[in-house]
Amino acid sequence: MPELRVVQDGLWCVDHRDFSVGGLALGTRTTLVRRPGGGLACFSPGPLTPAHLGEIRAVGEVTDVVIPNQLHNLFTENAAAAFPSAKVYAVASIRRKRPALRIDEELGDRVPAALADTFDMLPLDGARVVDERVFFHPPSKTALGVDVAFNIRNATGFFRFAMWLNDANDKLCMTRLGKAQYLDDHAAAARSVDRICDAWDFDRLVVSHGEVYEGGAREALREAYGFGRA
Repeated sequence: MPELRVVQDGLWCVDHRDFSVGGLALGTRTTLVRRPGGGLACFSPGPLTPAHLGEIRAVGEVTDVVIPNQLHNLFTENAAAAFPSAKVYAVASIRRKRPALRIDEELGDRVPAALADTFDMLPLDGARVVDERVFFHPPSKTALGVDVAFNIRNATGFFRFAMWLNDANDKLCMTRLGKAQYLDDHAAAARSVDRICDAWDFDRLVVSHGEVYEGGAREALREAYGFGRA
């Protein structure tokens, strides 16, 4: 069965549902976006198998590998090796953690010039642990996030209990653990999310953990950070 899932024309995801974090099957997600020249930008690559790579190559050549936060760096080396001609973009904090990793350009406060024909980009402030950059793809009205929010749906068993403890079942949110460990300044993070939501007209939000949020994502993301405006 094909695992490269079409989300919209020019936008694909690979859902790595068995990927575990701390013993919990939080999953992770590889996202691919068609660029105007025909190449593919690969966001936050996960554990891509030979089958995944074959499906990706069947739809186009990966020209860009983007690592938008420092926690999602585990599979960067594998992706760089699988797509040797691709340019690797990553947040600077990854270079400090993994100095031997190939990074061709660091992600700053503005979208890299070479990606500006396809995306906009803003940093998630108040979150030094994740050091995240959120991207926007205007043609598909899609925001591309990583850990800016979780969207766990229909969890069962112990996983559902763990998400209940995190106040994270069946809604777009930042988990309790995420608020404590990822965000060092809740108010700054909320202001940053407001800036993202004011700047971009997106209906869809791709996150790494849980489901892609379809329809009304901008309002849902703003609401998810209500804790930072109290």
